[in-house]
Amino acid sequence: MSTDASAAFQSLVKKIEQLKKGKSFDLSLEEDLSIAVMNLISLEEHFFFSAEKTGKDEYLDLLNQTREMRKVLFAKMIPVHEGE
Repeated sequence: MSTDASAAFQSLVKKIEQLKKGKSFDLSLEEDLSIAVMNLISLEEHFFFSAEKTGKDEYLDLLNQTREMRKVLFAKMIPVHEGE
């Protein structure tokens, strides 16, 4: 992930944390977060199939970066979980 993208992602995570702590928590934020996670899952699938079709490892690198973003955002949605 590029430094700019990483900084932007970290900024987004900080904003989400601040909103959760504040009194003006917007419930639509949870909906937006779930849509973002769904889109990241779609990107993971796209990168996987692109890697298989082209044989280029760059797509697998993008898949792993996308997966890491999804894991962080998904953990924000479901902070306490048991099992997988």
